[in-house]
Amino acid sequence: MKFTSSYQTWGRGINAVQNATGSVISNPIVENIFVKCEGDKVCFIATNLSLTIRCEGEAKVEESGSIVLPKEEITKVVREFPSEDVIFSESDGVVRIQCGEFRGKLKGQSGDLFPPFMEVEEGEELRLESGVLKDIIRKTLYVTSQEKSRYELNGVKFDKVETEMKCVATDGRRMALFRYQKEEMPSNTFSPLVPVNALQEIQHSFPDEGEVKMKVQERKIQFECGDSTIISNLLTDKFPQYDRIIPQEGDIRIVMDREKMLSGVRRAAIFSSMDTGMIIVRVENGKIEIFGERSEVGGEGRDYVNTDYEGEKLEMRYNYKFLMDFLRVMDEEQVELKMWDQKKPGIFRGVGNDSYLYVLMPMKPPEDESE
Repeated sequence: MKFTSSYQTWGRGINAVQNATGSVISNPIVENIFVKCEGDKVCFIATNLSLTIRCEGEAKVEESGSIVLPKEEITKVVREFPSEDVIFSESDGVVRIQCGEFRGKLKGQSGDLFPPFMEVEEGEELRLESGVLKDIIRKTLYVTSQEKSRYELNGVKFDKVETEMKCVATDGRRMALFRYQKEEMPSNTFSPLVPVNALQEIQHSFPDEGEVKMKVQERKIQFECGDSTIISNLLTDKFPQYDRIIPQEGDIRIVMDREKMLSGVRRAAIFSSMDTGMIIVRVENGKIEIFGERSEVGGEGRDYVNTDYEGEKLEMRYNYKFLMDFLRVMDEEQVELKMWDQKKPGIFRGVGNDSYLYVLMPMKPPEDESE
């Protein structure tokens, strides 16, 4: 095989697929990256047999063929390519690379040994803007569970019914829900539970603009955007009935400046408990007090943010990380908290934004932990 392509094509291709390589004892070739040239394209593929990523780029192909390259070496050398076209050739399993004044040689494996790329040919389809999908992921992925034993919470549920899709994530202590609607949305129904790593790779490799084509089967999902394709196995769907988790919106409404609240939480968090990360949020007379106390060092800190709330005094305890996570991903200048009771879950959202909500359960006071 022999082809010429730009150094940018190599950089983008390797960068897009490298995180999908696996370590499978029964099939160690998936620890490597597959490269194929044909027609006027070069194709890069990596897989761990659960997640597969393909990225294509333009190339001037003199002789078509395929080869499997060791990930570590090819990734490192591509990072160091000078800003020149890359001439790549292979003969008898030996690869030669020329880029500017650089000359390299590397031993590969036959492309025939690599698992075939199996696209999702049929399934339920939905098209949406890449920027919208990445925004959905940004506002739900941070709520997924990191506990491997709770695999049903290690992903985001894309619950499509008629002309609305609800994208939901929870770790058992909080929940994020993004409602997506658009004109002329197909009225099909699907409900895949998409693993975290597939969504992370969409964030990593898909452009901010362009159209994403989703295809959903019973056990697989495919995302295609431009020259990149991501195919993932789906998680076993034992996701909780999230509609039951969402509390009714209460008549207590607290509006706050997002940036000021984030800064206040960040400062109070310095003094939060090292064991629990707990901070206290008190609301009274048009002020929000954010208080952190670290008894281990005899330290405390507090900050204040204005609010329009003028009702009875409220006092809630939150894990500061959970508050900061929400405040960081929001785009609105002001956010609101609505609830019935200071001891019950509240609904956070951006003011004027009805498409996204964040449900957070307050922490119990230390004296109530035994209850």
